[in-house]
Amino acid sequence: MAKKKVFQISNALTEGLEETVTAAHNYNGELRVEIIPLKKIELDPENPRDLILTFEDLYNGIDKGDKNYLRKLSEKNSLLSLSNSIKDQGIINPILVYKHGNKYRLVAGERRTLASILSDKSDIQAKILDSKPTELKISLLQWVENVERKDLSLWERLKNLEKIIYSYSTGQNIPLDEITATNLSHLLGCSLPHAMNYIAVLTADNKLKTLIQHNQLKNLEKAALLATIQSQSTKDTAIEACLAGATLKKLKGILNQEKQSKSILKQPIILKGRGRQATFVNLGTTKKVQVAKLIIDSILDNAKVTHLKPHFSELNWSDYKSINHAFKQLLETLEQIEA
Repeated sequence: MAKKKVFQISNALTEGLEETVTAAHNYNGELRVEIIPLKKIELDPENPRDLILTFEDLYNGIDKGDKNYLRKLSEKNSLLSLSNSIKDQGIINPILVYKHGNKYRLVAGERRTLASILSDKSDIQAKILDSKPTELKISLLQWVENVERKDLSLWERLKNLEKIIYSYSTGQNIPLDEITATNLSHLLGCSLPHAMNYIAVLTADNKLKTLIQHNQLKNLEKAALLATIQSQSTKDTAIEACLAGATLKKLKGILNQEKQSKSILKQPIILKGRGRQATFVNLGTTKKVQVAKLIIDSILDNAKVTHLKPHFSELNWSDYKSINHAFKQLLETLEQIEA
């Protein structure tokens, strides 16, 4: 079986990446903002798109002979709510463009631009770059622009994240398998568990990614949990439950049931009356950080210790010694509670 690629960035690269994303944030803050004609905006042909609806489709009407007519019509209808909001309140967050001849090429804000055309606006507020940024900087600027959007799908976030990783990997000639969760956390400015979830989903199987692409699976934590399940039968059960609306806690319960059943099958037969009676419970060991995280998260979901969650938010999940120490402290707390 081919080994899955894991996105990791070596420690030597972290500083350069952090400087790059910091520069993107600063660059984003220094852009000049102007009102520009919608007719002067064009899509960047080098940037991949999730929407196939074009500006021309809205200006001239969608051709019923177009082979993508139904999909384009669906995409147009999905913009109606945003279009009505723009009619009433205008654009709250300016789009991002760069100067290209006498036109402006779009970097971020495609849905806002399309919805503005749909609402019969003639111009739009935009942040303007004087020239085209590098592919990596475009990806980082798009991430900065879109990360707070509530309507941004999980699939769109993952595609944007892939662009950032691949752009840096290609530009610096760095293998993808040198990128770690800790460094991704520093790069994006997110927590380590959040970065671990992103990596789990980025390396998930095609079935799971298809569900995300079709917007059937929208929650990052649920998707990451499903991606870590090894047993195909358990994964299928969990996916079915997830699509039926199961909570994250319910999905963790399905995974725990599988572990418990396997544990029972592996238990040795203990003959009563022979040997020394056990005086403690051995909880075993694991080399998989995700397994340790799942166990600790499951314990912290218990109402008796849920107040301890903030103490584990900064835990370094790449440091086994730190994890062992934290788990030992958690057990000691539980023993005091149950004493």
